[in-house]
Amino acid sequence: MPSSTTTTSDADKTLSLAQVLSALGLDHAASILDAATGKAITRNDSPTALLDHLMREQLRVNTERRAQAALKRSTIFPLVGLDTYDFNYPKSIDRETVEKAATLEFVRERTNVVLVGASGVGKTHLANAIGQLACLRGYRVRFTTAADLVNDLVAAQARNALHRKLAIWASYELLIVDELGYLSFDARGADLLYQVFNRRYQRASTIVTTNLPFKEWGKLFQNAAAASAIADRLVHRGLLIKIVGKSKRSGEEVE
Repeated sequence: MPSSTTTTSDADKTLSLAQVLSALGLDHAASILDAATGKAITRNDSPTALLDHLMREQLRVNTERRAQAALKRSTIFPLVGLDTYDFNYPKSIDRETVEKAATLEFVRERTNVVLVGASGVGKTHLANAIGQLACLRGYRVRFTTAADLVNDLVAAQARNALHRKLAIWASYELLIVDELGYLSFDARGADLLYQVFNRRYQRASTIVTTNLPFKEWGKLFQNAAAASAIADRLVHRGLLIKIVGKSKRSGEEVE
């Protein structure tokens, strides 16, 4: 009586090459096998060249799928590119520093980027564009507003799950915290934000967008010591990008 191993092996021999590729998870290579084989015969390519083409195409598709999944998990919204930002619109912006941030060297160095400017000058656009680049490079990225971050931490604290939630927010290789400054925080909120930034300090990178200069952060946190501690951790060895100009939405200009 044949063993189960032999039976399985005999069954495998009935599979076509395309089916074998699909069984191995190489579904894209399987789908283009016939067309690629026909082209290879026409060009008189070697079997190795055909295999190389199939595997590279599968790798390309896998990379694209991973990038799309990473973008979805990041919750970045809206999805925009750096090439669609109008650098001629602001009265003043350090384009060289923006382009330096886009190299993602700061992520590799585990430092931060802070974008300061009025509402409507494109801070979120730039932050999200850089975050999207990081997703495409394979980094674990997460987008949140400052208010949503604090609310999430407060809710976790009420469930006695703060430690676990802080660990999650500290785990992303790049965290984008948008709209810091639009709402003020009480002492508890300031403390929770400080804990996030402190856990990430020199361990992972953070991008922060804010409409307030650092000298006004004391009002935001109602605690000068907390404001100073958070600002110090964010700008230490990091990139500061100041954008001066009128809001495209309101026409208001903030220096």
